[in-house]
Amino acid sequence: MLWLTVVEWLSRLIFVFLIGLSFWSVTIIIERRRFFKNLAMPGADLKKKIKNKQMNQVDPHFFSDLLKELTTLKQTEQIEKAYDALMMEKKKELEKGLPVLGTLGSTTPFVGLLGTILGIIVSFGELSQGGGSTNSVMFSLAEALILTAVGLIVAIPAVVAFNFFNRKVKIVMSEASSLKDLYIAYKD
Repeated sequence: MLWLTVVEWLSRLIFVFLIGLSFWSVTIIIERRRFFKNLAMPGADLKKKIKNKQMNQVDPHFFSDLLKELTTLKQTEQIEKAYDALMMEKKKELEKGLPVLGTLGSTTPFVGLLGTILGIIVSFGELSQGGGSTNSVMFSLAEALILTAVGLIVAIPAVVAFNFFNRKVKIVMSEASSLKDLYIAYKD
């Protein structure tokens, strides 16, 4: 039967699709890991320079670049507005790839489940034709269950990485807000 062959190839296509999604997920995870590893948190040295009003002597850095933008402004209200605008730009950079990880983490188990359902349909199709041996039916059932496992194998690291990097973004945003407040307190 033609429909049985089509369903069988669809389940195999889903397997290849899941493998591709896995590579995409791993690529994003590696890139974000490198990004956050290179993004050092501000040390006591930067805070000390803010307190001593030595902003022209700070090394280029994610946080110091943000603060240098604010040094040209005098009024607290302007600083607050400029900070909000700058952080919206920086937040895009910080969250790059995270929506993809979140989507992969939440959808790939269902894609794997779809492949499993298609594989089970193939197994029942072989049984209904009467020509399928026990081994071929068991093989197609095992093949179907592998798709669920692959879906979970893609989803679990994606969810863990999404949560981990989301937490990193919150820490960076909190630290930047803290530095802004410190700058405002010592600017006069």
